[in-house]
Amino acid sequence: MNLETSHLLEISYLKNLKKSIENRIYQLENVDMKFTHQPMKTCKLRTVGLASVQGAKFGMTRNNGTRAHQGVDLATDEGYRLYAVENGEIVGINKGSNGYGYTVTLKMETENRLNGLFAFYAHCDRIDVSIGQKVKAGQQIALSGDTGNASGMSTEDKGGHLHFEVRERAVCGLGLKYRIDPLPFIELTK
Repeated sequence: MNLETSHLLEISYLKNLKKSIENRIYQLENVDMKFTHQPMKTCKLRTVGLASVQGAKFGMTRNNGTRAHQGVDLATDEGYRLYAVENGEIVGINKGSNGYGYTVTLKMETENRLNGLFAFYAHCDRIDVSIGQKVKAGQQIALSGDTGNASGMSTEDKGGHLHFEVRERAVCGLGLKYRIDPLPFIELTK
């Protein structure tokens, strides 16, 4: 094989590889990323008490883009059912007096892209599960509330919300590290 033929074969191989990668990217971009079950019956972003709806979203969305918001705020009144978004195991419950108030952490154990990630529910009023409990997608795990820094936000009109996160670790520090934007996984109510 001469050098020219070798180069032509290499170019052909690289073109096929490029096409294969482009096809895989298209598949990944168009995969249905929604949770098996939504965290609440209706999911809409909170607006009350925020400068704009942007403040209810994940990322550097607070205080004119200078402060991180680690999850999404889904508007709700106190006492609404919160559901496991995927099959999994309850690995964290906190009834402490931190900013998140009563919390539940679910380790997702699925056969899809969410396996090993964590769903985190904050400001709960009542927790209906226990550490180590296996749950199914759609199973009630808690009731929405106004605990932690959501104190007094007992209705949507007062800014009531579920603070919901998707995490790579069960426990995360401040900031966005080890957190993933939950919005692509949630079916927002119109």
